[in-house]
Amino acid sequence: MSKPILKIALDVPLARLFDYLSGDQHVAIGQRVLVPFGRRNQIGIVMASVDTSEFSIEKLKPITQAFVEETPLDAEMLSLIKFSADYYHYPFGQALLAALPARLRQVAPAVSRKQYLYQITDLGRQVDLESMPKRQRVLRQVLTALQENNAQTEAELDALSSSARKAAKELVALGYATSEQVLAIKRVPAILETPQPALNDEQAQAVGSITQDINAFKAWLLHGITGSGKTEVYIRLMQHILQASQDKQNNNTPDSAAIKAESSNVQILVLVPEINLTPQLEARFRARLPQYSLVSLHSSLSESERLHNWQLAQAGAAQIIIGTRLSIFTPLPHLKLIIIDEEHDSSYKQQDSMRYHARDVALVRAKRLNIPVVMGSATPALESWYNAMGNSVQVSSTLSNNSQSNKYGLLTLKQRAVTAAQLPKIDCIDTTKVNLQHGLTPQLVSALRLRLERKEQSLLFINRRGYSPVLLCSACHWIAPCTRCSSRLVVHLGQRKLRCHHCGHEQRIPNQCPSCGNADLHPTGHGTQRLEQTLSTLFPTARIARVDRDSISRKHALVEILDRVHNQEIDILVGTQMLAKGHDFPNLTLVGVIDTDSALHSPDFRASERLFAQLMQVAGRAGRADKAGQVIIQTAFPDHALFNALRTQDYASYANDLLLEREQVQFPPYVFTALLRAEAHDFALVQKFLQFAFEQARQLSPHVMTYDPVRPQMERLKGMERAYILMHSTHRPALQKLLTQLVDQLRSESMATKVRWAVDVNPLEF
Repeated sequence: MSKPILKIALDVPLARLFDYLSGDQHVAIGQRVLVPFGRRNQIGIVMASVDTSEFSIEKLKPITQAFVEETPLDAEMLSLIKFSADYYHYPFGQALLAALPARLRQVAPAVSRKQYLYQITDLGRQVDLESMPKRQRVLRQVLTALQENNAQTEAELDALSSSARKAAKELVALGYATSEQVLAIKRVPAILETPQPALNDEQAQAVGSITQDINAFKAWLLHGITGSGKTEVYIRLMQHILQASQDKQNNNTPDSAAIKAESSNVQILVLVPEINLTPQLEARFRARLPQYSLVSLHSSLSESERLHNWQLAQAGAAQIIIGTRLSIFTPLPHLKLIIIDEEHDSSYKQQDSMRYHARDVALVRAKRLNIPVVMGSATPALESWYNAMGNSVQVSSTLSNNSQSNKYGLLTLKQRAVTAAQLPKIDCIDTTKVNLQHGLTPQLVSALRLRLERKEQSLLFINRRGYSPVLLCSACHWIAPCTRCSSRLVVHLGQRKLRCHHCGHEQRIPNQCPSCGNADLHPTGHGTQRLEQTLSTLFPTARIARVDRDSISRKHALVEILDRVHNQEIDILVGTQMLAKGHDFPNLTLVGVIDTDSALHSPDFRASERLFAQLMQVAGRAGRADKAGQVIIQTAFPDHALFNALRTQDYASYANDLLLEREQVQFPPYVFTALLRAEAHDFALVQKFLQFAFEQARQLSPHVMTYDPVRPQMERLKGMERAYILMHSTHRPALQKLLTQLVDQLRSESMATKVRWAVDVNPLEF
């Protein structure tokens, strides 16, 4: 009988599987294996076992090693990644391997922390402790713990006695206990359990609506103003599911720091857009749900930490998983609920490799598993708002009859969770009518001084790090350019450097203008560093902290700063968008917004939507407790429609106006879009490739509108010349059919190897 042939996915840019012989090893589907590929060994994943191959058996190589001690990837995860790779038109092998922790992509066994779990047997329960000799004190202690708790881990036994592990092994030999090796859940410091607050009527209605359909697929959009208690709704939903599962389990289920694999039949995935939101949310969940095992998955973890947490999730031992966008591809055998916090955030969209959107993949995963997904935001993405609004809002006659109606369930929280907390007062200061003091209006300076006198905290928001965005020559108006990008170099005065925030290129600040020789070079405009310096001059006794990518590069730096804010050790925070959402500072009563006008006139049709969301989020940091909040926005266009909607915190009206505009010009969500991006060092190659692709697309589908190749706003990035073609259609299947045919054709063209190209389905950036 011939040995089976294995179909294996490899991390190579080819849309196919590779055939290998299994040799003498029995290998399961989803198993990680090591195979020879070219002149080196490579990690692959077994996708199928077949009897025949299109190649002769003599040409096939046997696998080098199968990591049979590791748990294979389950069919649900493999199917989800295959769907995503097909939908986003990306090689499956590369998509699959990229979804794994780094340690599982390396040519080595994945070592994880394990420990023994000891469980009481029926014989052990019948033992009369009083009959045991008193000299066997430790043995009696361990048996007592097992009889009372059913199970104990080595870590828990260590707390009893230094010789408790030895005693546990004796109990196993006597038949009083059993032992099994399990993944070890890392111990965390005990957190004081937080009292459960009462729900207001809106929160109770939201929880009730979702739990009513908790065992079936339903997409819910939880639209709540900042501070309305969306996180409390998440916690109540998690409590409902976890407690219901616990009630169904036998009392013999171990309640321990290391949970036996497969012992939990419920898992909940909580997606967050950014790493800096993870510690705060994790701490809150641990305080409210201390009895349930929780792990986090994000890029700030070490490789070993990420692998271990991923394996706990894969084994079913982790019940609550908090992670960033890649976590959507984590194998979760008992997944019952997906929560997407700040669902509008563009961080959920991958901007390179496979350009997936974690929110959209989450919806697909939830539908396949027949479980609910809850998407929370104060400013939902227009696509989500369009799908959730149903017939409750009439945007136009066309929309009211649209089949998209009622696709999502819409739940609204219109009041703040803290009874005494009120929405902040928003003032827009016309910068054309006042004299700015180092970039600050007199009104903002006075408001900052008032908060310092009251011993309240302030936040100044400017979405531009560095000292200033431009180094300008006063004579010839030369501006320091980046030689590798179509952008300007940013001044970092403290390091005496000019730095590109797109490619990372940096150089020393010149002593004179390279163009005319003038020595009078001026940093122009404001960044976080310059604003911090200005505030230090205006308020020399104030305690000021800056939060941007430069200041929190050290691990745990952000957590330390946030702790100082909560401990009233900081008076004024200066920061970028990483401070705009998710943070709750009870004593923060003033938010100042510096320089937002550039987004009002951006060529990006999503710019105003993003700006409104950003300003709503940062405004929501003020007045979240019993002290009144104020927001001061410096702008040259105080009467703009965006600011009028912001003053009343009326997202719905502004979103409906934007939808009407999008419908009139046929922009998403009324059409489905895709970009074919290409880049190379020589623009002529890019132009030739895209012109060929454009002509092929026009021939392949008359039902999809394909536009001529154009250059993006950032024409050159990291030394690569860039361009793209845009395709859109009112019918998703028509667009997908065209992309499938076009990608297959391009992969067979020799010119496609001379440029770097990729398909971006539902792009967020043009």
